[in-house]
Amino acid sequence: MSVPTRETVIASLQEAADRMGLDLEDLQEMIGEVLEDCSNKAVLLKAAVSDKKATDVKAIAHDIKGSTANYGLQEISDLALNLEQNHDDPSLEVADKMISLLNHISGLNISE
Repeated sequence: MSVPTRETVIASLQEAADRMGLDLEDLQEMIGEVLEDCSNKAVLLKAAVSDKKATDVKAIAHDIKGSTANYGLQEISDLALNLEQNHDDPSLEVADKMISLLNHISGLNISE
């Protein structure tokens, strides 16, 4: 997994904006809230993974997968898909990678 840069994330957002018929600026204004929401859910997801709560893992991972895919954040969406598909035996390492990646992207100040 490569570490995304501000430029690569903006390029992904541009592709998502084009797909949805929106301006890049519109998505940039919304991405901060989406990242915050997904980060909060990822913490809950990690707890569900630790506690082996398969139903919660599946539901939370599904939410994160959809939200991040809509914004072109495919690496995070792929990690969420992994957890969703493996909800009966989810990987704590994958959950940690997701949190780390969300924190990294949040720190890139994409909404500015």
